[in-house]
Amino acid sequence: MIFQFEILFEILIIQVLINFFLLSFIPALTLAFFIINWDDRSQLLQNRKYLYLSVSLLSSLIAFFFPNSIIIAIILSAVFSFVIKFIFYRRIPLGKIRELNVLEPGKVLLEIKDLKVYYPLLGGILKREIGAVKAVDGVDLKIKTGETLGLVGESGCGKTTLANAILGLVEVDGGEIFFNNKKIDKYNSNLRQKIQIVFQDPDASLNPRLKVVDIISEPLINLLGINKKTELRKQVLRLLEEVSLKREHLDRYPHEFSGGQKQRIVIARALACNPELIILDEPTSALDVSVQAQILNLLRKLQKSHGYGFLFITHNLSVVNHIADQVAVMYLGRIVEIGSKKQIFTRPTHPYTQALLKSRIRVDPNSQDIKFVIDGEVPSPINPPSGCHFNPRCISDVRTKQCELKIPHKIKIEDNHYIWCINEPKDLNY
Repeated sequence: MIFQFEILFEILIIQVLINFFLLSFIPALTLAFFIINWDDRSQLLQNRKYLYLSVSLLSSLIAFFFPNSIIIAIILSAVFSFVIKFIFYRRIPLGKIRELNVLEPGKVLLEIKDLKVYYPLLGGILKREIGAVKAVDGVDLKIKTGETLGLVGESGCGKTTLANAILGLVEVDGGEIFFNNKKIDKYNSNLRQKIQIVFQDPDASLNPRLKVVDIISEPLINLLGINKKTELRKQVLRLLEEVSLKREHLDRYPHEFSGGQKQRIVIARALACNPELIILDEPTSALDVSVQAQILNLLRKLQKSHGYGFLFITHNLSVVNHIADQVAVMYLGRIVEIGSKKQIFTRPTHPYTQALLKSRIRVDPNSQDIKFVIDGEVPSPINPPSGCHFNPRCISDVRTKQCELKIPHKIKIEDNHYIWCINEPKDLNY
């Protein structure tokens, strides 16, 4: 008899718990989740899951002792959620938009050590990994405040993947990224403020349904927690003036602007959170030549005024020659040469860098022929050549059989000028 009572008691407890969760806790948790998240500033709250759980648990416990517990739980959850939301949102520190002062020049802003990003290749019925595309394969780079690092190379060499890895948009398979001498393990809102990007196509970067004031306000709301309309318009106007746009542009839609003006809007949005590093992924390739010059001069002016560090990704060597301080040449996921602008353009040492510079198109009224074309085809990144990836296309005098077997190592040419090769060049007396 006692045994039967114990079983009945356990069944009763289980039934009570089921009713508690179905009729009180789950509806309260669902409503609390939507109410607390119904604001752009919710991402600035720390440990949001504890807020949902505490609100829903308190509401369901109180409602459990009343008839119609589901209705009581929903009402209490709504009330508690709004109260918690009001209290905790007021505790979020208001984002301070400091004046854009000049950053300390020459300070190492970003450092990348042996960075690797691989994209797995899946095959077979079970979709097992059968290989990998080594988009970035052991890259080392440094970017300083007030300086521009130009990253050049053929399409598919991994330039954009490297930028996405710095931003945390793709998973890193190896290596380390340091920002302001601190290793990046997790991308928080503070880090998102400090590293911004300007994409290649401004049309794809701008929401056609939003006005300019709303587009530039998004990072101010989401990352800095600024919510007052008057303050937002004031700061957006200041940013537009930074990129040579005017007050009348505030309430226009993206389709009402030219290509150069759209790119200026994208740059203004990148400046909204006072970044220190700005990644520019082909920012002028879709623009007319005259508009390209305007954007490049604008970027130089902003960097000179505020000391930003730029990672400038492009195919256009003339643009790199105009804006860059340091130049890194990339081929099939690896850096092959790095140095100052003067060193790369006047004393290129790696065979691939020499080939790139010879391939530049020059206007010659006496000849319309292309003077130089790099031999061979770009190898597939799925199955790159062994050893030095450039060895099938290399025409260097120092090329040997070892180029097909060994991985290139770092060779110092002069101060701040390095190449990654198997054999040292013959003449290093500059």
